Amino acid sequence: MNTIKTYEEFEQLIKQDLCIVIAKTKTCAVCTPLTDKLMAFMKDYEKIPVYQVYLEDVSLFQGQHLVFTVPTILIFSDSKEILRESRFIDFNKIQRLFDIYLG
Repeated sequence: MNTIKTYEEFEQLIKQDLCIVIAKTKTCAVCTPLTDKLMAFMKDYEKIPVYQVYLEDVSLFQGQHLVFTVPTILIFSDSKEILRESRFIDFNKIQRLFDIYLG
């Protein structure tokens, strides 16, 4: 998983067909185990890139995408947000979305 360092980098990355961004903070106790669970889940979808963004490092991200709680998983397709899950992540919903997009 790559870490997004700037908002400009983020804007370029989300132009892909499909990608996931997990927003988190460095002090979040829930973020690390959830990131591990996300990466295990994504083993079935290796073609979909996953990125992490630390809100302390890219503060513009938090304001532009209205991230009020962490962890927040955002899924983008062609620069548009198509799904957002915060705090209690429904991986079944993410799986259904991927099944629709990937056929």
